[in-house]
Amino acid sequence: MMRMHTAVSATLSAILNDQHAWRRHLDGSAPLREIGNSKLRQIIEELGEAMSSLRAERRRTETVLQQTANGIIAIDSTGKIDLFNRAASLILGQEESEVIGKRLADLDLHPEIRRLVSNCIAGGTVCEAEVKLPGVPWKVVRMRAAPLKASDGRQDSAVLILQDMTEVRRHENHQKEFVSNVSHELRTPITAVRSTAEALMGGAKNDPAVVDKFLNTIVLESERLSALIEDLMDIAKRDSGILQTRMETVSVEKVIGRVVNITSPAARQKNIDVRVGVEQGLVALCDEMQVEQMIRNLVDNAIKYTPEGGKVEISAKLAGDAVIFEIKDNGIGIPQGEVGRIFERFYRVDKARSRRLGGTGLGLSIVKDIVDSHGGEIQVETQLGKGSTFTVKIPAHMS
Repeated sequence: MMRMHTAVSATLSAILNDQHAWRRHLDGSAPLREIGNSKLRQIIEELGEAMSSLRAERRRTETVLQQTANGIIAIDSTGKIDLFNRAASLILGQEESEVIGKRLADLDLHPEIRRLVSNCIAGGTVCEAEVKLPGVPWKVVRMRAAPLKASDGRQDSAVLILQDMTEVRRHENHQKEFVSNVSHELRTPITAVRSTAEALMGGAKNDPAVVDKFLNTIVLESERLSALIEDLMDIAKRDSGILQTRMETVSVEKVIGRVVNITSPAARQKNIDVRVGVEQGLVALCDEMQVEQMIRNLVDNAIKYTPEGGKVEISAKLAGDAVIFEIKDNGIGIPQGEVGRIFERFYRVDKARSRRLGGTGLGLSIVKDIVDSHGGEIQVETQLGKGSTFTVKIPAHMS
């Protein structure tokens, strides 16, 4: 009987200690083999299988909790943290080893976290809040604390869910800025046209010299408004997914040739020397119309911001499995502190100069969208007073 008790104890110990070899204890011990198919043996087998199943389920649950995008923090009845998943670590900038087993009140976390958990447990209700965490870059986190019931029915612990809302709020801010910028950009030419028309109606129409000047203003502002609307429509199509990128084999030489023909009047007006260098027979796998628009926007900018008598170079070559486009000018250049923002919508380094030259502030953002839609890259090298070089790399057509 003593041997039987010892064998059973060893088997139960193996089960409780999560030893996968617990069945060897059951089958390898002479006293337990003597049990045969008795009730005790059946109970031990069922217990072993149940414990294995519970452990497997726990491992699956822990894996899910660790891999979920939301941060999860569990606080027990003593106020200590007994679960702190990977997402919570990334959101709050705290390592799991630094917080597990420690009281929430003793940790240097955002005070709103402590307040939310405290109110949740005290009131036995779900509490929510959204906070902006300090730091560079800043983070916005939505928090939801829910009470957990103990076996005796008391609600003395809680689980806290953290959702990183940074990108959502940043996108909302960009949308608000975009709407504000659109309103401002549309209002500027409309106001100029209306003011000019009112001046003509007020008596200026009787002076031929003034009429010509005012009519020229109306034409220029109308052209600016038209260009702005076209760019806005293009962006709207891209954002909505209506504008699809259709990849086909395209002759780079022909695309650049069309761009040069379109932009040559503006270049001649400023006596700018436009030079083209394209590898013969070069083809790219791309959306022809979009790539033409991309090159045209870059060349337009180069001409606009290059003084009279300057030079613009357009080149394209094959490098490995990519086509490299390069648009280089010897214009005014871009301040180094501004380079990181030039692809933002409506961002201008010099707003007054840009408006005077007819820029909408959307050209480079459209270029960036086109490059991204082709899985390409764009880089800028610039120096104030000496010019800028925009380099675009997109996949080539490999025969």
